[in-house]
Amino acid sequence: MTGLLPTSLLPRSLAGRVFAVFSLTMVVFLGTGMGLFYRYQFLQHVDETQDAALTLVEVAAQNIEDSVVIGDYDTVQRTLGKMLFQSPFKSAAFIDVAGGTLRVQAPKVERAPAPAWLSRLIASKLYEVNRVASVGGRDYGVIRLDFDADKIAAQLWALVIETATFALIAFAVGLALMRTLLKRWLASLGRLHSFENDVAAGRVTAEAALHADAPTEIEEAIRAVNRSAASLRVQFGQRIDSLTNSLMQHKSAVDQAAIVCEVDTQGRIIGVNELFERSSGFARQEALGRELLDFGRPAGSDAPWQPSTGVWNGEVVFDGRAGRLQWYRTIVPIFDAGGTLERYLCIDIDITERKEFERAIVENAKRQTLIAELGRKALAMNDLDELFQDAAQAAAQGLGAPCAALFENTQSGNAPGRQLMVRSGAGRLSQTIGLQLGCAGDPLSGAPASGLRPWFAPLAAMHGLRSGLDAGVGAFGVLGAYTDNGRRFDDDDAVFLRGIANILGTAIERQEARKRLTWLAQYDSLTNLPNRRQLGTCLEDAIAQAGRDGHRAAVMFIDLDRFKNVNDMLGHGAGDQLLVQAAARLEACARTDNVVARLGGDEFAVVLPWLEGEQKESPAAAELAGRIVEALAQPFHLQGQQLFVSASIGIAVYPEDGSSAGQLLKSADTAMYGAKNNGRNTWQFYSAALHENAAQRIQLESQLRLALERGEFLLHYQPKLDLAGGSISGFEALLRWQHPQRGLVPPLEFISILEDTGLILPVGEWVIGEVCRQLGAWAAAGLPVPPVAINLSARQLQQADLAELIERIVVGAGVDPGLLEFELTESMLMVNPEAAVAILSRIKALGMRLSVDDFGTGYSSLAYLKRFPLDALKIDRTFVRDLPDDPDDAAITKAVIRLAHSLSLKVVAEGVENIAQLRELEQYDCDEIQGYYVSRPLPAADCVALLERAEQALAA
Repeated sequence: MTGLLPTSLLPRSLAGRVFAVFSLTMVVFLGTGMGLFYRYQFLQHVDETQDAALTLVEVAAQNIEDSVVIGDYDTVQRTLGKMLFQSPFKSAAFIDVAGGTLRVQAPKVERAPAPAWLSRLIASKLYEVNRVASVGGRDYGVIRLDFDADKIAAQLWALVIETATFALIAFAVGLALMRTLLKRWLASLGRLHSFENDVAAGRVTAEAALHADAPTEIEEAIRAVNRSAASLRVQFGQRIDSLTNSLMQHKSAVDQAAIVCEVDTQGRIIGVNELFERSSGFARQEALGRELLDFGRPAGSDAPWQPSTGVWNGEVVFDGRAGRLQWYRTIVPIFDAGGTLERYLCIDIDITERKEFERAIVENAKRQTLIAELGRKALAMNDLDELFQDAAQAAAQGLGAPCAALFENTQSGNAPGRQLMVRSGAGRLSQTIGLQLGCAGDPLSGAPASGLRPWFAPLAAMHGLRSGLDAGVGAFGVLGAYTDNGRRFDDDDAVFLRGIANILGTAIERQEARKRLTWLAQYDSLTNLPNRRQLGTCLEDAIAQAGRDGHRAAVMFIDLDRFKNVNDMLGHGAGDQLLVQAAARLEACARTDNVVARLGGDEFAVVLPWLEGEQKESPAAAELAGRIVEALAQPFHLQGQQLFVSASIGIAVYPEDGSSAGQLLKSADTAMYGAKNNGRNTWQFYSAALHENAAQRIQLESQLRLALERGEFLLHYQPKLDLAGGSISGFEALLRWQHPQRGLVPPLEFISILEDTGLILPVGEWVIGEVCRQLGAWAAAGLPVPPVAINLSARQLQQADLAELIERIVVGAGVDPGLLEFELTESMLMVNPEAAVAILSRIKALGMRLSVDDFGTGYSSLAYLKRFPLDALKIDRTFVRDLPDDPDDAAITKAVIRLAHSLSLKVVAEGVENIAQLRELEQYDCDEIQGYYVSRPLPAADCVALLERAEQALAA
């Protein structure tokens, strides 16, 4: 039973425990029996009720069927009512085949209510009784009986109450009978009290009495008590002897473990043990006869010991021969047999080391508290001067020093002759803040035994300081604490001071990081120019000032043309170098009151806070934009080679083009795109028309993304004429866009958009494939197939696998590679000449021709020109347009032709529109011409006639 119940719930007496076991057993058996009985009664009652219902409905069915046949429904109703009399049904009903219902409810009978759960349980076990009323094979309706679960539950619940009441009465009678018997049987145990009293009175031979009517178990218990008493009498003498021997051993152990002395009633020492002599350093003869107080005074404010009859204890301090000692003392009075005070026994425990350890713990806790508090302040404070002052005070307080100071290294680097300035001080050094001290080298080198550095000597002499301890605060300086008593600081002191110094170092680093983050939030880390956020602030300030003073302000939006080519060809490292150089050129061009900023990527901006004059398109702004365009057009020297980029600049003016920084930047951005559309390398003031053009550009870009999928691109072919033979020598494939609403869109409107968005790559691949397909179609038709030139874009030339891509398309189409020629502008070639040479060499190795288009309009180098594997030069139309009237154009054209022929290159002149230009070019020994004089660009179908004439000419 002890394992079933907690000890606190168990009865203390044997009678109580027996009674409890009996009670628990009765409860278990009664509960189990009653539960089984109720379950049986429940199931039997339900089955009987269901069977009785079926029998009843069968009995009544005959009468109901007879009455239904003749239509006597009153008899049916009376029969249903009789069925409900003293029955378990709630209602009875007859439902005819037409749906008519005749229902009779049972009369209500008042009964004691049963629990709802019992009603639900009975309802779940019983089911409706349905009996079909049929006569002669014809169904007249259904007899339906509904059980009254509440009535049945009430009957069962009444049975439960009656049986439970009877069981409780039987349980109570059984408990009363058991309690009476237990009291009588256990009464003999009470007689053991008299035996206890005899033993307490000293009658050690006493025995407990036995009674004949006691139960056998109780008799055995009394006999066991008597046997135990006899055994105890035998052992008693043995234990006294053992105790005496133990006391002697304990005295010896105390002499070994404690400092013991005996004191007479006057407080004088009359005896000491050996440990007293060893600990105090005094010999026995020196200690005897002296006052006990000479060997220890109370450590605190407690009163010293005086002879008395009470026990005294406390801590005492004693100056022994080996130094100051601290003992915990207990003085116990010793009395003789008559109760008279005889002497005192003084027991001391040496707690010197423990007290020193406790002092160290307290000191360390104090220091840790100071460090934690300083650390909390370092996290919360933004004012370093206040933190420096708190650190000096914490160092002085934690080390118990009269003064401390923080010295700042005011000269960076390791050069000799640096200066240390007192940044903060505590105690005597608080008045020296701002004082400069000379230091010949490392401020933490050359410390003598006193800990005072050579550079600290002037302050030490001024304030009488004799020793010190310092620690470095990173590159910032030195934190030191100093004393005037020559104290030697230990390792724990050094660790504490380094902790303070580390907190200061971290706080200083955090402050520097915060300043750096603030700077990064406002400036570009690559060029050190203001960033977009700072530019917005400066532009808003300029707008506000212009609004107050009534003058104009402006902002320039600058974008580097073809900068992405540099990144793609040479890598982002070279691109970053170019941006740094471009930023330097912009700052050199700007005036002192201008703000040059980098917006991100290859975009820059210049704020002009003051524009003079009444014109919106300020001459000063135009002049500055021209200087910037010219400066950025100069070659950049990167990675041992010259690179050329240009700039497109958009200018927006306050207040005409916007009243806020955002509006002005947006207008300047729109103007910049206008400059790009005008051929790049120029500048443009904002106008409303540019905004419309920008919106149209966005719309075109969206439409172009779907044009390739929808098959809206097509190629026109412009023939080239061989001047020597007068025959068609080839075609140039030109991209056209058949817009579903606008028809053919001029190439100038969409080619640049394809370049900027990167759509030129898939479109360019389509052009190569379409040319190959067309060449195959002409060959299949039996026509003479001339070479066809294809323009490559700058974005395509940046593809490292361009040659492989072309080879895959040409091989897949089964076209002779010699029928393909690729044209590139000299500006494209000069972005990254080394990479261009490698890519063009691989294309040339495939058997295809290469030519430079628009020669003379870019920044080509003859040294690079002869390295490119070229086959032809195409003279730009700007030099042909004014022939033969313009002598300058004539001289340039003649020189280009001679240069090309000297390099074994064929020359093609573009833009030939009349016979005079043709004759002039014939005189210059030009090889081929191309232009409207020969033919406009033609659809592929219209080229068939030219090829057929060429075939006929060959046949003739």
